[in-house]
Amino acid sequence: MSKSLGLSRPLPPPEAERLAYLDRLKFFLLTAPSRWDVDAITLTPHPAINRFLLPTQEYVSCVLWNGLYHITGTDIIRALVSRFDAFGRPVRNLKKFEEGVFMDLRALKPGADACLEEPKSPFLELLFRYQCIRTQTKQKVYYWFSVAHDRLFLDALGRDLKREKMGLEPSTQIVGEPALSFVYDGKKSLDGYGLSSAGTF
Repeated sequence: MSKSLGLSRPLPPPEAERLAYLDRLKFFLLTAPSRWDVDAITLTPHPAINRFLLPTQEYVSCVLWNGLYHITGTDIIRALVSRFDAFGRPVRNLKKFEEGVFMDLRALKPGADACLEEPKSPFLELLFRYQCIRTQTKQKVYYWFSVAHDRLFLDALGRDLKREKMGLEPSTQIVGEPALSFVYDGKKSLDGYGLSSAGTF
């Protein structure tokens, strides 16, 4: 795996385990709507929720409501934080990190890419009960297939790399591989690094 990722050294077991866990998370994000009630996925007492357990003991949930599959902003952040942790670049300033991601999510419009839920609606009550959201204030809940998780990861990483280049404090910090071996060329698009391809990030 270290050779395929272009690393300077073999991955120690903890880092390799994080990457293997990440592969399972990415598989869930790709297939959750079609893999309902499968042994590999943590079951919930509610039939409308399919969820994946993260190392933090929190869940990322796929929620079926009114015939459509949804994911919350809270769970999108949880999935991204896990990806950065596996990349060896954990989030240190969650508020700054979230602000950037939610700016990206503003491109997903109610009606086309999300539903806009009123405070304490039946849907928000369900999401709150199963810890998919932190508050029941008016908010967007995103359609599962409208969320480009790889793009969100690349955009968040790009913001931090630009902050570092300008001498500003990033929202994430390099602590291990593969982030240690990653060399950023500002003239090259992050898409060209293969960070979102199968088996990586």
